[in-house]
Amino acid sequence: MPHPSRSTVVHVTRYVPQYRREVFESLRFRLAARDVDFRLVYGQPGPDDAARGDAVEIAWAERIENRFIALPGREAVWQPYLRRVSGADLLILEQGSRLLATYAAFGRRAFGGPAIAFWGHGLHFNTGHAMPVAEAAKAWLARRADWWFAYTPRSVEVVAGLGFPRERITLMENAVDTSALRAARARLDEDELEALRTRLGLVGRRVAVYVGALTPEKRLGFLIAAGDEVCRRVPDFELIVVGAGVEAARLRAAAVRRPWLHAVGARFGDDKVRHLALGRIMLMPGRAGLVVLDAFALELPMVTTAWPYHSHEFGYLVDRVNARVVPSWDDTGAYAAVVAELLEDDALQERLREGCSAGATRYTVENMADNIVTGCLAALSTLGRC
Repeated sequence: MPHPSRSTVVHVTRYVPQYRREVFESLRFRLAARDVDFRLVYGQPGPDDAARGDAVEIAWAERIENRFIALPGREAVWQPYLRRVSGADLLILEQGSRLLATYAAFGRRAFGGPAIAFWGHGLHFNTGHAMPVAEAAKAWLARRADWWFAYTPRSVEVVAGLGFPRERITLMENAVDTSALRAARARLDEDELEALRTRLGLVGRRVAVYVGALTPEKRLGFLIAAGDEVCRRVPDFELIVVGAGVEAARLRAAAVRRPWLHAVGARFGDDKVRHLALGRIMLMPGRAGLVVLDAFALELPMVTTAWPYHSHEFGYLVDRVNARVVPSWDDTGAYAAVVAELLEDDALQERLREGCSAGATRYTVENMADNIVTGCLAALSTLGRC
């Protein structure tokens, strides 16, 4: 139970993906050290998210039962958390127009309920699939929050551009647990990697990897077509695809006809690191988000494109410093040419790996947690909730 003299911050999330566990654990202990109780309330993934296979349970957090409601063209979510958070000082909510309880939370705030902070990008980053009415609702709500936790510098600019005061925006520098990934990579030995290489049937040494959800926004069709071209240019090219999702069957069918393509399904922890460590570079022609941090941590220079609908973490990439960004986002030949060039240029690979290493030390879950704690304390003080 929260101590009566302490402030309470509650974060509500649709579900807890594996990559978020560490930051929530860190927030709990770091805020407790500052006399702030941190509570986490979470539900379950919907059908699309469940296909990723990354949902986890947290013993100390509060689990609720999400209710999914079919609406024309989309799915809304009702999360029954309002009674649970009535005594909180600050309520941190994911930004999303389809999260119906958010509207009720704003209504309760008007009658003495918790102050409300949003956590997110600011607006839908994939404007090609955004619904104008939903985006208008998100913008309207965004301006009415008491505080903002913005993922990246680009997110800060988006939120400020909506008219929200900059002094009430906390830059989180969204991250995953890169220190654990790096430690897992350091524990591997070459015999272990060779054994995995044999099990997978890898023949070539110019190996690339993909890791992430197997969903339409990742542009797997583009990846496969470009891979065919890379294979013609680099005979010992192979690609390991790590991930699960709604397009897994399509990928497996493509792999049957392509000896260079290896679909290994979802992998986590040390097992994921083992598979990724077989690669020299990472391929991500579609949406690049937090996977950028995986690439940094494992020193796998990413080859991506200037696709208009990336997540905001794409902004961490700098062409020819820690990645290659192909301007022609819809040209598989141009993408394949850059991939082939990088695979055969060991000096460029090494230079980009150095850039990845620098990124891994900056964008860490520890720094992210510190930024959020600083923001929580500033919000509680500014809003008179401590």
